[in-house]
Amino acid sequence: MQDVRFTEGLLNLSQAGRYLRVPKQTFHRWARGYGLGQPLLHVLDRGRTPLPVTFIALAEGHVLDALRDAGVRPQRIRPALKELQREFGREYVLVAPELATDGIDVLWDFSRSRAGHGLIAGDTGQHVFREIVQDHLQYVAWDDERLPIELTLRHWQPSKVVVDVRRSFGQPIFAGTGVRVADVAGMMRAGESAEIVAEEFGLPIGDVRTAARILLGRAA
Repeated sequence: MQDVRFTEGLLNLSQAGRYLRVPKQTFHRWARGYGLGQPLLHVLDRGRTPLPVTFIALAEGHVLDALRDAGVRPQRIRPALKELQREFGREYVLVAPELATDGIDVLWDFSRSRAGHGLIAGDTGQHVFREIVQDHLQYVAWDDERLPIELTLRHWQPSKVVVDVRRSFGQPIFAGTGVRVADVAGMMRAGESAEIVAEEFGLPIGDVRTAARILLGRAA
């Protein structure tokens, strides 16, 4: 049986960027590649599906965003990913749990080599780099096969929004209630007040306002 985390599209590129709070053009570059380079994310063929972002690709985007926050320049990361693949012996290195431990040292050492020159911003210290990456990876939960099984969207805190293909077909949901975030945003877009939406779904008003702020780009 195919693993739906790799084979089923959940979101389009713009939606994925909004959920991760990554600028639209940035997420599109990650999904399409820089220049003639290959994509950094394992997205599906956009010519065959309007929803090319799988769960794995979304998790990879979360980790790539963490690396960017830690000073990594994504446009220079392709050789580093190949080095990680060689070290770990697996393809999906951005979502490998080893990235939080050995992977940090591999990336740091590679950035100090000739091949990795310019990978990490010069003003980034090794301790800061390690701290940021490890903090971000706490939002990913792995299964027994060391593959990601659940992603908590960190920019939504204090609201807890999770993505898990075992729940609501992988659509982002509010963890406590299982309510789909898109349904909340849809009611807001239709003109309902935050108070009515919160009552309708049994959500705290803060969760509704967070959905409006992130997905609709407005206060509620």
